[in-house]
Amino acid sequence: MKYYLKEGAIKGESRYIIATEDYIDPENIGKSMQNAKWAIYDFEKKERLTDFFDWISPNGLVKGQSKYFRATFNKKEAIFSLEKQETKWFRKIRDRGAITGESNFYWAKEKTHYALYDINTGEKLTPDFKSSVIAGALIGNSDNLVIGSFGEEIFFIYDIKEKKIVSREFDEDYLIELLKDGDLARAL
Repeated sequence: MKYYLKEGAIKGESRYIIATEDYIDPENIGKSMQNAKWAIYDFEKKERLTDFFDWISPNGLVKGQSKYFRATFNKKEAIFSLEKQETKWFRKIRDRGAITGESNFYWAKEKTHYALYDINTGEKLTPDFKSSVIAGALIGNSDNLVIGSFGEEIFFIYDIKEKKIVSREFDEDYLIELLKDGDLARAL
């Protein structure tokens, strides 16, 4: 371990850290960090626990939020545990929900739009949405409701169990009010 991020065990959040064995040039930290390969280590044992990746997000395992972490390799992202790769590779995965221990769900983008997935089954729970709103079932505030959008700043509430839109459409101003309240069921 030559260089590590100041997250996880360093802050008393878990026993893990994200570190690289590559040299990080103090004169060019940003570029050096982008070119380095990163792994998760047990801080006390100084033992590497994962393969090397292009990047590892500190959210999740390293911050003590869940058993999951998001890693990037060859411009693709997947969710892992220390035991295995938990999801397929995506273009982009949002760092909330299953990763942060708030629910069993996560937003992921295969091509250009996001869909909600279940970390336990791999099931795609929504159609592709233009927006991936951090609310509802994703963060544990509902068992079955999330906010979706097909574009043009028009939003709706989607029921992942019934697999359908269950609200009228609303604009961004109403979305902000909904997010402040947090109770999507009450908005129906």
